[in-house]
Amino acid sequence: MNKKCFINWSGQYQCQPTSVHYPASTEEIRDIVCQAIQRKTKIRVFGSGHSPSDIAMSDRDLICSDRLNQILKIDSDSQTVVAQAGVTIKKLSQNLAKHGLAWPNLGSISDQTIGGAIATATHGTGLNYGILSTIIQEITLVTGLGEILKISLNENSELLNVVRCHIGSLGVVTELKLQVTQEFDLEVREKPETLENVLEKLPESLQADHYRFWYLPHADRVWEWSATRKPPGETALRQNFCQRFQSWYQEKLIGYYTFEFLLYLATYNPGLIASINRWYVQQMFSKSKQSRGNSVSQFNFNCLFKQQVNEWAIPIEHTSEAIFKIRQMIQEKNYQVHLPIEVRFVKGDDIWLSPCQGRDSCYIGVITYMPYGKLVDCQGYFKDYEKIMANLDGRPHWAKRFGPDAEKLEKSYPYWNDFQKVRYRLDPDNLFSNSYSDRVLGKPQKFVFS
Repeated sequence: MNKKCFINWSGQYQCQPTSVHYPASTEEIRDIVCQAIQRKTKIRVFGSGHSPSDIAMSDRDLICSDRLNQILKIDSDSQTVVAQAGVTIKKLSQNLAKHGLAWPNLGSISDQTIGGAIATATHGTGLNYGILSTIIQEITLVTGLGEILKISLNENSELLNVVRCHIGSLGVVTELKLQVTQEFDLEVREKPETLENVLEKLPESLQADHYRFWYLPHADRVWEWSATRKPPGETALRQNFCQRFQSWYQEKLIGYYTFEFLLYLATYNPGLIASINRWYVQQMFSKSKQSRGNSVSQFNFNCLFKQQVNEWAIPIEHTSEAIFKIRQMIQEKNYQVHLPIEVRFVKGDDIWLSPCQGRDSCYIGVITYMPYGKLVDCQGYFKDYEKIMANLDGRPHWAKRFGPDAEKLEKSYPYWNDFQKVRYRLDPDNLFSNSYSDRVLGKPQKFVFS
């Protein structure tokens, strides 16, 4: 055990735990939990640190999942995989590809651990596909009592839709069995549009296998992304020197380095933001384009530099109202906001604390970059955005930055009290708590079980 400082990817949150553990097996984690019970301390689990929140932070005991990173079994016939929770989505994707398999859906990045992604209901886009947690077939969990539970459709099945989104507060997930699919390519079409046109034809657009769009504030334009699943094709042709240079110039020099430098200048003069956004849209989002590649490369994209992110899910029927209200709020308050505002669509589910529980959902995410790590004030913008989303029956993404506490959140989830009962049953001494869980879930209440 070594005492050290843990910092998340954005550098905005950090902690210095009294003890750090690097277990490599379920049994080692059980021993760590049992010792923590005896010492009456607290435990959180730290994965890749990509969450732009304090969800994984602890000044007590911290379990680092770096060594819990083995892929235990891949079955091509049943299209299933068993892996430890510390495996990253990227590593698992690479190994699945060797067996002709793939994730059914993915989000924007693949650097998260699978344990962290499912704990927080991470998602991609496409109304035929749910959050990543929906593909879980079996979970191995070490509870706050030091017990090892196997949870699946055949064993402790009443807990499956509870632990599929557990926010790190029911125990330590050590292994997962996932239902994957045959590998596939995505044929992607991207184009600029107006917001009015996009929302008018949204029902038609949502029939695509995967669809999302970015609203680009101050430029008042939209960048549409639509993908169709295709059988795996031939490897893309290698680019020549001129093509590689053109790609570097466009994506790196303009799209990354120049953009970050301009955003840094705007920290001294926020009035520059509108002009920067319009320039960036002209450079990066003014011409339609098409591409085809394997699913991972097409789902993922470069999220650029450090950032603060807030994202909520609303019932899909409120999509147009929400976007128009956000645009109006930015204009009326004269907020100088960064682009993009990302809009994605996810199938409803029955997972108790999933933002998509009981309804097909539209996720709308807002962003504020931190150029060269410099913090940019976004409190007013995020607060007003949250008011709009909350008034439209919104639920925040558990891994992102958001304001409401447990008292407000419990009204949004039909199974909130049921989750709390399970939480108390599996962790009666609140072993897996930190400031985040105390804030968003509240401290566990005692329940009498008959």
